[in-house]
This record gives sequence, C-alpha cells and structure tokens, in this order.
Amino acid sequence: MLAFMPTLGIRFDIGKVNSAAYGIACWRIFWEAIDPRNLPATLLFEGDTKGTLNGQENVFCIALQSMDRSAVESVRTALEHHDGFQKVAAWPPFGEDMAVVNEPLPDAGRIDAFGELVGTATNSRPALEAAKKQNLDRAAEKGSLAKA
Repeated sequence: MLAFMPTLGIRFDIGKVNSAAYGIACWRIFWEAIDPRNLPATLLFEGDTKGTLNGQENVFCIALQSMDRSAVESVRTALEHHDGFQKVAAWPPFGEDMAVVNEPLPDAGRIDAFGELVGTATNSRPALEAAKKQNLDRAAEKGSLAKA
C-alpha cells in the first residue's frame, strides 16, 4: 500500500461472517453495497489483520486506496447504512490511512479508470460476479412482479 494515498479499511468480524470462505463472503457484502463504477482508479487489498494473525482479534479487512478522498468516504457512508455489513462488522468497523497501511494486506486487484475490476482478484472477482447476478435476479423479480 502507498502511505500517501487516502486509505479506508473495512473490518469484518470473521466469527459473525460464519463461513469457511469468509474472504469471498466479506467481498460479496462489500459489492452488494458498492458499485465498482463509482471507484475508478482505486487499489484494493484484503486479508486477516495483524491482530488476527497474532491471536488478538478475529478480523478480515478489505482496504481501498484512492486519490479521490470523496470516493473513499462514499464507501464508508454506504457501508455504515448497509444492513448486511452492520451484521458482520468488527469493532471498530473502519480503519483509516496509516493504521490500515501498516496492516499486512495483500493485493486484491484494482478498479481501473472505467470502473472495471482488473488484476489479481482471487476473492473479490467471484464475489463481484455473485453480487452482479444477485442484482440482476432482483431486478428480474421486480419486473415480473410489476407485470403481475
């Protein structure tokens, strides 16, 4: 991670996520609340926190970095109001800037200038695809209900 970039860490309580594939589950919650097209030129990171690795907490962290601080803040705001995240959020639910930069979080891809997820995105990509499919299914269901 780059120390000079605005950084947000989104902290998930692994026990509350209750999934062996908790990384993908956390990303799915993230993508349910966040549209990647609203985060152009954003770097993504993920992993267990230093405290988790040391046995002091049980937290998975998704981190993002963008030169656009308002984009970073919009993610925080969206997740603060997302029921799915609130149910699995760790305490504190967010970290910022150097507190997150100092975490041992590997690369999880990036959002390019066109709002597309690119790069190595082992957990974030399948979760994004699942969230997109879920949104399409919901839209189709609403459409069929409107016709009834």
